[in-house]
Amino acid sequence: MKSLKNSVVVVTGAASGIGLGMARAFAGQGMRLVLADIEPDALQLAVDDLAAAGAEVISAVVDVADAQAVDDLAERAYTTFGKVNIVCNNAGVIENNLPMWEYSLADWDWVLGINIMGVVHGIRAFIPRMIDSGEPGHIVNTASFGGLICGSSSPIYTLSKHAVVALSENLHHDLTSHNAQIGCSVLCPGWVRTGI
Repeated sequence: MKSLKNSVVVVTGAASGIGLGMARAFAGQGMRLVLADIEPDALQLAVDDLAAAGAEVISAVVDVADAQAVDDLAERAYTTFGKVNIVCNNAGVIENNLPMWEYSLADWDWVLGINIMGVVHGIRAFIPRMIDSGEPGHIVNTASFGGLICGSSSPIYTLSKHAVVALSENLHHDLTSHNAQIGCSVLCPGWVRTGI
């Protein structure tokens, strides 16, 4: 993509942390924003702040672990703006630090549902529409430096972020082999001061 002005970006986990930072940066480039988060109050504060600064922004309260909710987000984005150029699958969570065998199945379902399936839902909901539009675009999947190393803490999170790295590499190859005008990046930040 050569110009971001008047393009449309979707950011999940947009109410705080990295997602809010992305939204502010994209707004600064003149992009129209579709912000999603599971925290309604924080999301509204983010929308109000960005709109007051002149951004064109809509939002939706979305649990990215829910495929239908992400499909609905895509529908809203396309109904409102007619296109989507960039999707940032950014929403993520981390579990408390325990030995691996002490986590409940609910803990595993929660982290993997958001950190892995949230990205899968974003890919399935947006990429077919982006390809059909014929416009250039880009997917950014937020992983972590934890997706590149293994250690002795947060095993569910670490596993999920390794999966996001692998998923992103596969997505890049799929998009390339289909000559799509859509790029793919995986973001692997270190420690960031966020609400996570």
